Amino acid sequence: MTKKLYIIDGHAHIYAAYFAPMRPLTSPAGEPTKAVYIFTTIIAGLLKNHKPDMLVVTMDSKTPSFRTKIYPDYKAHRPPMPDDMPAQIARIEQLLDAMRIPILRVDGFEADDLIGTLAKQGSAKECDVLICSKDKDMLQLLDKHVSTFDVKTGEKFSVDSMKNDMKLTPEQFLDCLALQGDTADNVPGVADVGPKTALGWIQEYGSIENLYDHADEIKGKRGESLRESKDIAMLSKELVTIDCDAPVQFDEAGFAVKGPDKNKLSELFDELGFVNLKSQFGLEAGGEKTGTGAETTGLRSIKTLEHNYHLVDTEEKFDYFLIKLKKQKLFAIDTETTSIDPMSAELVGINFCWQPHEAYYLPVRGPLGSSLLDIKTVRKHLSDILADETIKKIGQNIKYDLLVLKNAQMPMRGIFFDTMVASYCLDPLRNSNSMDTMALDYLNYNCVAISSLIGKGKNQLTFDMVDPHTACDYAAEDADVTYQLYEYLKVRLDKQEVIKRLFEQVEMPLVEVLTEIEYNGVSLDTNLLRNMSGQIADSLIQLSENIYEQAGCVFNIDSPKQLAEVLFDKLGLTSLASGKTGRTTNAAVLEQLAGQHPIIKMVLEYRQLSKLQNTYVDKLGTLINHKTNRVHASFNQTITATGRLSSSDPNLQNIPIRTELGKKIRSAFIPASSDDHILSADYSQIELRLLAHFSKDKALLDAFANDMDIHTFVASQIYSVPQKEVTSDMRSRCKAVN
Repeated sequence: MTKKLYIIDGHAHIYAAYFAPMRPLTSPAGEPTKAVYIFTTIIAGLLKNHKPDMLVVTMDSKTPSFRTKIYPDYKAHRPPMPDDMPAQIARIEQLLDAMRIPILRVDGFEADDLIGTLAKQGSAKECDVLICSKDKDMLQLLDKHVSTFDVKTGEKFSVDSMKNDMKLTPEQFLDCLALQGDTADNVPGVADVGPKTALGWIQEYGSIENLYDHADEIKGKRGESLRESKDIAMLSKELVTIDCDAPVQFDEAGFAVKGPDKNKLSELFDELGFVNLKSQFGLEAGGEKTGTGAETTGLRSIKTLEHNYHLVDTEEKFDYFLIKLKKQKLFAIDTETTSIDPMSAELVGINFCWQPHEAYYLPVRGPLGSSLLDIKTVRKHLSDILADETIKKIGQNIKYDLLVLKNAQMPMRGIFFDTMVASYCLDPLRNSNSMDTMALDYLNYNCVAISSLIGKGKNQLTFDMVDPHTACDYAAEDADVTYQLYEYLKVRLDKQEVIKRLFEQVEMPLVEVLTEIEYNGVSLDTNLLRNMSGQIADSLIQLSENIYEQAGCVFNIDSPKQLAEVLFDKLGLTSLASGKTGRTTNAAVLEQLAGQHPIIKMVLEYRQLSKLQNTYVDKLGTLINHKTNRVHASFNQTITATGRLSSSDPNLQNIPIRTELGKKIRSAFIPASSDDHILSADYSQIELRLLAHFSKDKALLDAFANDMDIHTFVASQIYSVPQKEVTSDMRSRCKAVN
């Protein structure tokens, strides 16, 4: 089997990671780590998803390349490296060393030259060489064994791709680069010649040399510029030509993927705060992962740790438990229920913990014949404790427990710490903030799986069907692990004052606000939705008939494969993009094809109507809670990396508004009664207000203080006219600028 060598353009990926549109990240010690984190996740994804046989990272020389001797202004205009980047590059090199991935750097040569040399040598050995770079210069290296590879999308660009898309060979593409120049590297090229012109010339004349042999045929200003710039064009070609004879050697054994030094990598991940990356490299909190079971991997579990979990299933045990609980000023609490939907779930039991490895399970529902506590007795004695704001409550996704307990007529106050929210604040890019995942990452602990009690799939039980004695360890463990996570996360928060302030002053108060919003829910006009569904169904039938008529056949419009066959084979439209499974018919492609045939517009309309019907019109009514006759969406604090809320079941934030049909769907959300109203509110120019505050710009501050229309005000300043003379066009232009 042909071996695959992946060559990563190191500095290019580091720069892309550094400037990626994401908030800055720091280690527990405050060290900047955003570029380090993103680069490491790229490596992890490459290893996991593409399983290279060989992997090497090339880096630019720390000394000027030979090209500066040819042309002193080469790369002269590049800005200096950001101050906090060198330290991150050093960290990346430490991580690569721990991963046993070789780094190549040679004085006087750029990473491009090392890539070119290795690609040439690897191709000679008939290896598949994949150059991980978006630099267009790399396309000159393509041959039957060498392709470029986008680590983000997984897409390859081969010599055949170049032939089909550009009608060029790699050697001809090099000539295009010479003609158009490169502003980033300060390669001059021919004045007034861009990529489109360069491509057209080389497609017509075949090479830069032949182009100059026929330079008199090129008319106008560009022809004049071409003829005057022959020396510059040839210099540019020399500058953009990758040196494939750099002093590096293809080393199959040295480049072979070996797996990391797990202890070293684990220590670095702990130091950098990258605990969520450990599982991707087969690591656990203790370092080496040596086996598959909890007992052999070093993972702790309920089987290996001493614990004291109490089943409180009699009045006598409950009285004893209450004596202890009433002494506590802080405890972790967790509920067991019959459903993951808090608004339809029935309470099965409550778990408490206030010290590690000891917890209590209070069952109130169970199989017939089980020893259980009476829910009325539990409510009578626990309600005051739960409602006491001076007693601090800790939970994992405590919003769920708040809703469950409120529906069980035991509303809870004193919400102090949510471990899921704390973990999210500390690392918004974690793949999961579930209790089980955090227990693995933070505590080196393997929780009891819920499936071991209730099973999976269509035969899955509900928790009230599990015997309380069997359920006790699982249930009490939930509260115990939550308490231990609290102790771990609190220490990390205490070290990061800004994040701690965000957690305590913004995110935790928001938990109770969102609980109230979810509990209240929203009413729907189901009659309106039913009428809309019928109208959309009729429209879809008519659209389908029109599409079949245009296609000249009946086919499954919802099948991308069948649609591609109709558009590209039967109707002969030009395919503009390909995906992993063949020719793409996604919305972006269809929009580009819109002018080629009337069927495209019909298909786009069909898809839009079908999506609205399936996602909203038909589905919203099925989400109405039969107890409240309202829809209770979930609002999620811990999903987006940006800090924005997300909404699910249903996603209320994505209901369309720009189309008439979208507005009609929104009109199905109605007040609970004729005496109520729905109030729409939004920030007024919040970003510009922040700009005014931080810049202290007097004109902006005065405009806001006097409650002016800020876009009109800015337009009057830019166009130097009184505000009364600002036209709507002027205002629109300045609104775009603002």
